[in-house]
Amino acid sequence: MNDQVVLITGASRGFGAEAARRIAARGNRVVATMRSPERDGPAVVAGLEDCITAVRLDVTDPEGVERVVGETLAGHGRIDVLINNAGYGLYGPIEEVSEEQVWRQVDTNVLGQWRLAKAVLPSMRAQGAGKIVNVSSLAGRVPGAWLGMYAAVKHGVEGMSEALRFEVGHTGVQVCILEPGMYVSDWQTGSLDVAAPQLEGRSAYQETVEAALANFRARAKTRPASGSVGVAMTDMVELEQPLPMRWPVGEDSTHLIESRLSTTEAGWEALRRAQTLRTWRRPGEQGGEERDWGGESIVLITGASRGFGAAAARECAARGNLVAATMRNAERDGAAVREGFEDRIETFALDVTDPESVAAGVEAAAERFGRIDVLVNNAGYGLYGPLEDLSEDECRRQLDTNLLGQWRMQQAVLPGMREQGWGKIVNVSSLSGQVPRATRGMYAASKFAVEAMSEALADEVAPFGVQVTILQPGQYRSDWQTSSLDVCAAVREGRSAYQPGIERKLEEFRAVAATRPGSDAVGMAITDGVQLQQRLPMRWPLGEDALRLIPARRTTPDDVWERDRRAEGWGFTMEDMA
Repeated sequence: MNDQVVLITGASRGFGAEAARRIAARGNRVVATMRSPERDGPAVVAGLEDCITAVRLDVTDPEGVERVVGETLAGHGRIDVLINNAGYGLYGPIEEVSEEQVWRQVDTNVLGQWRLAKAVLPSMRAQGAGKIVNVSSLAGRVPGAWLGMYAAVKHGVEGMSEALRFEVGHTGVQVCILEPGMYVSDWQTGSLDVAAPQLEGRSAYQETVEAALANFRARAKTRPASGSVGVAMTDMVELEQPLPMRWPVGEDSTHLIESRLSTTEAGWEALRRAQTLRTWRRPGEQGGEERDWGGESIVLITGASRGFGAAAARECAARGNLVAATMRNAERDGAAVREGFEDRIETFALDVTDPESVAAGVEAAAERFGRIDVLVNNAGYGLYGPLEDLSEDECRRQLDTNLLGQWRMQQAVLPGMREQGWGKIVNVSSLSGQVPRATRGMYAASKFAVEAMSEALADEVAPFGVQVTILQPGQYRSDWQTSSLDVCAAVREGRSAYQPGIERKLEEFRAVAATRPGSDAVGMAITDGVQLQQRLPMRWPLGEDALRLIPARRTTPDDVWERDRRAEGWGFTMEDMA
């Protein structure tokens, strides 16, 4: 099928430029967006001037996104295909990348794709057809050391895109996740952002990362050019059959993703220890000091005012540990958490979205107790609503709390843990960190990102004696589903295109939540992790739904999973539309 209108982001070079020219050569009209069309546009358009228009767009600019989509609709009458290709990489230890670098990754690679999808969806729904191709990466399924924050945002793309597919599939709009492996491009050279301590020779990981980065770039030079990805994008535009949920491209992506999905955590660990997985091999063995974790430990817990955090704080204290229970309003909520354990629990004011508050809170806890042995990254909340309905502020707050909040806390405690030669980091993810659902797409994106960041971090800090585990609770009864659940404004105000469906799903969600167990099991598991003498597992699922659905999602092909879940009512239907 040709004569389609295709909007491509990040089309100045690499995958985007290759796709723009191939798609145009097959008789389609292409709006090729880039940040500098004066500089980069002529090479992309050359010889195809009647089919390609180079347009200025920075995907981190919400007003620019709205303008370009509006002008494209006005000029061409429709947008048939959106290829969300704009993005770039970040290289360096998770501990040492900067706030600015992490936000730029999130803003470009996750929110950039969300902004474009949100902008084109009303017109695609109106015409009853459309394709959205979100470019992820091999790193979106297989995290590795030193690319941890890049893997985090690409995992976020995967979770967001799968949820979006369930939300819009009934309207005729198809969503597909493209997963390229490594190809030769300036992604590994000029476009790759590297953590400043590494560039300046002052990294705590200097020699290891320096060697790894040199190897990464040397290997990139041996890879094919972008042709295969451009062809895949062109095939997606013209494919008459429904697009699959995911489309891996390249021998490494095809084989490594399959290996990761078909291998247990223990099996994957064995493969990496065997040094057979190139960039994804383990950079170092567990080092540090031997420590008796059965005795008294200093445990810092975020989001400890209620729910999982409060349960964990009290259980840790009951087992003889000293707890720094942090929360945004310690004066209001602290007394209830400390009650009966005043000699074991101390509360501290800390807002994980405020870098200064994080630094001050961690410093105060370390000064009070002398050190921090365990960080429990529990603070977080859920954002509820279709991705099309979410606002810029709602999305940023969700990612700021659930992803960057955990990253900031890790960055604050790791220097002390590395110096003392031991530590544990428990990052609370969710069933949604592996199993996305409609109405919780940005929440799933944040938790998918937490999983990737945590897996990469575990490799980076193991040589220093620091262990990392991902806690994956299913649904438990708490105010997460009531007062703490952030229902997006469009739904609250009754102006969602999905209003009947979202109201029904929200009622069902809360009804099921009322039947679930309380938070005690999660508090117990966190405390078990604190005291476990054996090495922490990479992932720790909790609850019958997590134990059932996470392995099933991992081992079930996408098409079978989608068919079965839609039959169970996971997606929207036309009856759900306003």
